[in-house]
Amino acid sequence: MNDPVIEIRDLDFFYDPGKPALRGIHLSVGRGECVGLVGPNGAGKSTLLLHLNGVLRGRSEVRVLGLAMIRANLREIRRRVGLVFQDPRQQLFLPTIEEDIAFGPLNAGWPLDKARQQVAHIMASFGLQDVGDSSPLHLSPGEQKKAALASVLVMEPELLAFDEPSSGLDPASRNELIELVQGLPQTRIISSHDMDLVRVLCGRVVVMDGGRIFADGPSEAILGDSALLKAHRLA
Repeated sequence: MNDPVIEIRDLDFFYDPGKPALRGIHLSVGRGECVGLVGPNGAGKSTLLLHLNGVLRGRSEVRVLGLAMIRANLREIRRRVGLVFQDPRQQLFLPTIEEDIAFGPLNAGWPLDKARQQVAHIMASFGLQDVGDSSPLHLSPGEQKKAALASVLVMEPELLAFDEPSSGLDPASRNELIELVQGLPQTRIISSHDMDLVRVLCGRVVVMDGGRIFADGPSEAILGDSALLKAHRLA
């Protein structure tokens, strides 16, 4: 694979001794790919995503953007990898949306003028300029999702990892989010139960179950295999 962004070899991870959450994971993702990660609840999808910026570290060889997942590289990896959580309230914790979006650049030591310009640009791109002074608690679920994504994109990451991006959204907000994600240039890996979203966004699909990868291939082939999907409790 040319220019791999994610390289994982034989990843095992245990939350509790004797109970593996991930078992023998091998995964490579090339630059510019959009990969769907599907599987039933408890398959290990979210656990795998948390290995992409070192929130979790199991027994394995993990390289992201050419950097080994070791303590000395964590700051640089986390600067270049953006995680977008299922619940936006895990990412929106300040009094206003504008403060939440500005938190990353300011915490990273960006010059104030550069941070302000980038925040204004991202907020305008996402149609959030009119709610910048609002509390995240006062926004609709769709606006919260957009604000959480904006708070990640403001840092200009090269790799984006989404955990259930359409969860809790009404059809209009879901479609708006799909259009936003579809237009992003970054390499993307998307964990989702929403097969239609995966079909629209992802050229490749990985099926997980019980902490293992059971299938990996073009989305048309994987999502068209009804026996495979049924075997892993997917619609």
